[in-house]
Amino acid sequence: MSDLEFGIILGDVPTTIDPAVHLDNVLRQVEAAQRNGFTYICIGQHFLYETLRWLQPIPLLARLAGETNADVKLAPTVLIVPFYHPVLLAEELATLDILSGGRLVIGAGTGYRQAEFEFLGVPYAERNARLAESLALMTRLWNEEVVTFEGAFWQLREAPTHLHPIQRPRPPVWMGAMKAPGIRRAARLGDAWMIVPEAPFSEIERDVALYDEERLASGLDLPRLPLRREIVVGDSLDDALDRYAARSAERYRAYAERGHPEMVRHDYEAGFRGWALERAILGTPEQCIERLQGLGPRLGPVIVRPSWPGMTTDEVVSYLDDVGERVVSAFRGRP
Repeated sequence: MSDLEFGIILGDVPTTIDPAVHLDNVLRQVEAAQRNGFTYICIGQHFLYETLRWLQPIPLLARLAGETNADVKLAPTVLIVPFYHPVLLAEELATLDILSGGRLVIGAGTGYRQAEFEFLGVPYAERNARLAESLALMTRLWNEEVVTFEGAFWQLREAPTHLHPIQRPRPPVWMGAMKAPGIRRAARLGDAWMIVPEAPFSEIERDVALYDEERLASGLDLPRLPLRREIVVGDSLDDALDRYAARSAERYRAYAERGHPEMVRHDYEAGFRGWALERAILGTPEQCIERLQGLGPRLGPVIVRPSWPGMTTDEVVSYLDDVGERVVSAFRGRP
């Protein structure tokens, strides 16, 4: 088997769940993920998110740094970088890299919910430029003793730095992107493009070629690309589809209603079955393993979402045990 790695992304929960219970459930998921060979722990980010609660990724991953093994990477994916002053974000991320012993992977994105930009007073039209300038300034803050910087949004004059990450010149930066301009931006500015779960298999090869073209034109190497995919195992393909629909169909419909750009572009409402077959790893264990082997050496790790609204933590742990035993184990240390 190949050296394909796997990870989980922690999701949101209804605000009706007690915060202490929420944290306990997260710790149980992380323990189950580690036990079953998942070596990336990821969490996304939103602000002022109506009836759903997102634990903020940097403080949560700082806690998880003490709960996870030395081979487990911690990845906020993705941080909405335009909402931060680069000095603040650079120092928090450097601290997290130190606390984790150099196990941080930084997911960086522009954000897409206009309401969040309005709440935080950041012009939506500036999000791409702010992301690019932030990454440039943060990389300098992580590597230089004194920084002078003149940007469109931020300026520093002989600013002394005191927090540098363990990983140099910086922790790996994964950049989320959904369309061609974002993929090209990820190629130029980041260390890998994180392929979003809404991207159909039929478009991935084309988009990877676009990414590679931009990397080579910039004189950069071609890295492995993390891939967000759901893995659902069943007694048959139809059984796996039914299981996937039961846990995720309503959430994808909610994303579509909120105007998620990929859900709208791909007409999610045309039907869940076709949507799922183009985007998820589904079927018997043998079918899932074969599909994963067919991804090729450039793709990985594969990041799954084990927890969906309505699932109990026992169900999430059972899912991780099942996928870990019947799928992930096939890629762990075997010739």
